[in-house]
Amino acid sequence: MSEDKQQSINLNIIIKIIYKNIFLIGLVTILMTGLAGFYAFRSKGFKSEIILYGNDRVLNEIGENSQYSLNSFDFLKFIKNNSKTLTNTKLSEEKFLKEMSKKLTAQTETGDPTVKVKYSNSNKTEAENFSKEYTDLAAKYLATKEDAFLDRNIKLLEEQYDFLTNNVDLRTTKDSLSDTLVSRLAYYRLLKNDTSPLVKLVNINVKPALNKKLVLAGGIFSGLFLGVLIAFIKEFSKSLDWNDIKSKK
Repeated sequence: MSEDKQQSINLNIIIKIIYKNIFLIGLVTILMTGLAGFYAFRSKGFKSEIILYGNDRVLNEIGENSQYSLNSFDFLKFIKNNSKTLTNTKLSEEKFLKEMSKKLTAQTETGDPTVKVKYSNSNKTEAENFSKEYTDLAAKYLATKEDAFLDRNIKLLEEQYDFLTNNVDLRTTKDSLSDTLVSRLAYYRLLKNDTSPLVKLVNINVKPALNKKLVLAGGIFSGLFLGVLIAFIKEFSKSLDWNDIKSKK
């Protein structure tokens, strides 16, 4: 019974302190909400989410993991030399790479061909234009990697095939080595003639970098918490000062 009474007294004290300092709490809340609103509406950043579908069968064959390749400095250099929408391509290579490595990231999950690309920019128009251009740049970059891989390996396989045909009659000789060589050569030639892009666009979404409603809600919550905290500190400091005066008397 005494515990219930104690809890009731404590609750009454809390309510009295809040009611007594309601103006202070409200003022702090308005101030924090105003600061949060000012920050939210002054922020002009935008972020893009670009969803791509990667041809993992071919990418794995040529040893080009889409997440690794599309995050590499080599790809960023390709963007610098080929992008027609970015304004920061005029920067030095070092500054461009440093800036773009922070603004642009590609993520994939094991076994999932989907590539999630995130890009941030302070200019909405540039963010939208580059997001549309990105898929084409990624496809062209990976195509150059594919061509280099296939050209190198087709040449090597053709040399091995020519050596075998000059020394062995492949029509009558059957072994695992020659069969593998012939099938691999045929497969790489098939890939070489396939003009399908290695990545395809699924979706683009460009939105403000900050969720203004969430920032305002955070400002209100922070204001209420800080206002109540200040009110309690104020009341308890008064009570401590009063006890000091009584003790001195």
